Amino acid sequence: MTATWTPTTFDPHDPTFLADPYPVYAQFRELAPVSMVLPYRSYWAFGYDDCVRILTETDVFVKNPPGGRTAAPPPFSAIGELPQGIFASDPPRHDTLRGLVEPVFDAAIADAANIAASVSAELLGAATASSSWLEVVSDYALPLPAHVLFRLLGIDPGFPVLTQWIAAIEAAHDITSSPTTQAMGATMDMAINTLLEATVLTLQQTPDPSTIIGRLVAATSPDGLSPMDVRVACQDFVIAGYLSTTYLLSTGIRSLIRNPDQAALLRASPELIPGAVEEMLRYDAPFQIVDRFAARPTELSGVSLDVGDAVSAIVGSANRDGARFADADEFVATRTDNPHLGFGDGIHHCIGAPLARLVAPVAVGALLALGPMTIRGIPQWHTDPYLRGCTSLLVSRP
Repeated sequence: MTATWTPTTFDPHDPTFLADPYPVYAQFRELAPVSMVLPYRSYWAFGYDDCVRILTETDVFVKNPPGGRTAAPPPFSAIGELPQGIFASDPPRHDTLRGLVEPVFDAAIADAANIAASVSAELLGAATASSSWLEVVSDYALPLPAHVLFRLLGIDPGFPVLTQWIAAIEAAHDITSSPTTQAMGATMDMAINTLLEATVLTLQQTPDPSTIIGRLVAATSPDGLSPMDVRVACQDFVIAGYLSTTYLLSTGIRSLIRNPDQAALLRASPELIPGAVEEMLRYDAPFQIVDRFAARPTELSGVSLDVGDAVSAIVGSANRDGARFADADEFVATRTDNPHLGFGDGIHHCIGAPLARLVAPVAVGALLALGPMTIRGIPQWHTDPYLRGCTSLLVSRP
């Protein structure tokens, strides 16, 4: 730790920070546990207890700013005119919508592990047939969870441009991206909405209870879930439903390669892999930052917040807080006391977490079965500090 460090020197887009944010998080937790980060005009909270408060005290910390959000300029203002989905809404709409959608989603993903096993075998077979090298992200961590989710939703996994649309939306989330990139992201957001509108209309004419969208369409009623509710809920699933697993696999495999004793333990005892996935979520959380707004005056670690102030739970830092986790900076595959915030907490706990917990252990187990691996070159990271995942991770087998 450097004696001259101050919060005002912090650049959340510094490539060194993006490659390894955890030493900086530790400095914040010690010296400035709640700090204004000017590029985002938000108070970032770095300690575990503060983050839990932000995520669970839904009467104090809300998804939407009191008084409403500033409308985007046309034509992108059309997106803001759509009803809010589960990810963006506050109670009571959030609770009503989630109560209708979540049981259908949970029932529809029962076969996810079997689908993941089949897709995993196909991808690894193709990637390793003629080479001992594997590009973990493009060859495996990206296509596997995307294929599983799209198949469960009832969208053709081979739809040629859908993952490219989602990548454009992902890129636009970075506030340093160009206006062109941000416009492209908004355009692709509308394209996905149009695709889902057509899918819902088709399923209204030709029901299909074997898919998530089909089940949700079948569950619509005049006084319950509307077709528009189905569209916005499924748009949330499509855009964010598999990327958390993609990031989790890329960073999780990297962690195992860097901790060969833990990888060997899991190869010898595969039944430990689900617990190891939880440790991956703690150690290198796929989503590092969760945003809220203060609904009333409050205080976090001595910092006063007024109504409407933006505040962000830095869950990546909270998961490394030594005040809550023993040996917080160590990757321990058999960790049992592990109330991590990798999927958030409270009423907004990630609705897709059950799917990730079905798919990720299968994916990790299949990669471990290939034997020890070595990282080649320098892993590349997302430029958006909200996202913690490799964009490129090249490995080789003996």
